[in-house]
Amino acid sequence: MTDSDCTEFERTKPRKRRQKLIKRPISRSKTVCDYLEELYKKKGSIREDALGKLINEFKKAVRYEFAQNICVTLTHRCENSLKRGSALEIDLALQLIGLLAITLGAGDHAHEIYEYSLEFLPQVLKSKSSHSAKVLECLAIVTLIGAKNTDETERSMEIIWKIMNEKETKPSVVAAAISAWSLLLSEINGWCVNHKKWKGLFSYLLKQLEEDYDQNVNSACVEALGVIFENGSLEKFSDDAENYANLKDMKDDILIRASSVTKENALKLLEDNSEKKITLTICETTLTLSTFSLVKQINYLKRYLGDGFKNHMKDNEHLHNIFQFWPETTSEDGEDLYQPEFEGVALRVFAPHIRREACTKRISMSPSSFLSKANTQLRNKYRMLAEKTKAGEYGVDQEFEYDEY
Repeated sequence: MTDSDCTEFERTKPRKRRQKLIKRPISRSKTVCDYLEELYKKKGSIREDALGKLINEFKKAVRYEFAQNICVTLTHRCENSLKRGSALEIDLALQLIGLLAITLGAGDHAHEIYEYSLEFLPQVLKSKSSHSAKVLECLAIVTLIGAKNTDETERSMEIIWKIMNEKETKPSVVAAAISAWSLLLSEINGWCVNHKKWKGLFSYLLKQLEEDYDQNVNSACVEALGVIFENGSLEKFSDDAENYANLKDMKDDILIRASSVTKENALKLLEDNSEKKITLTICETTLTLSTFSLVKQINYLKRYLGDGFKNHMKDNEHLHNIFQFWPETTSEDGEDLYQPEFEGVALRVFAPHIRREACTKRISMSPSSFLSKANTQLRNKYRMLAEKTKAGEYGVDQEFEYDEY
């Protein structure tokens, strides 16, 4: 082999190919902000999936800060889904608006959602009649949480009342309308109810019971009667109140007529001598409700929240205030956290009377004084105890005892 041959061999010798390193993006789990961004996508299936994920997030945890920051944006995106979305997307958007209001609780943010929702929900009732029941539920929840006074509540009740009086309405929509209307009535004091707007209500409810064509409609009518009787001012709901000697005679006559046309066992609860009580256990804490209004509200919220009801009853301060319910908490090691009703700091210093006034500021008001330091230690103690309580786990009962009437 000559040198030229060697040179030719070296030229034809195959070279090793360099392998290019392909950088693959590191996958990460999506956050609630990512789901919010996906609501801007043009593809409907992506928006549907994002709405479903956001609903799950709002059910499994009370995301108050997140809801507070994005309440306007999220409501606008839900409105967009109501205009251009599929049937599933519309139902999901309506549910999410209600969950957003429940998470925020009473206040300016929920009131803003209420005011904005009343601009587009009535339009959805007209243009999307197949979704009327869901729209009514959403309207009822948003009003229950966001309305600030009786006038605003009755404004929504009037919208619902129109649906109740429409002809050829599906039984499911009639039941949803009556249930939503009575829910809002449960939030109003009897003396605040308008004395002209609801004059024909008793006649309407009795007519629905007489037709006896749907079990859900019958149950909704009985619930409405219970809330009205407890609310008082029966004359505001009857167009023939002057024919009765007193309100008791009117109530007895309505009960007799209702009992003759329906087999609802719940009618017995409307009698004056019946015991109205519901007991449920959450987080090892018993909650007893003895009024139709609170029973109506907790029934409605339980159905609306679904599997998120327990979580919101544990952590939602607005629901705690409504039902006067504060579940017990335990620390991470399982020990109960006890907190004294009152703790204070006292400092006794002996000083001659002649120097007492001159030393008062230095002893009690100076940041470096013993009293200030002791108060600081006490505040730190409270802060640490509050953090432990907040980080503690709620003990949730395995069985959720709940009796509806």
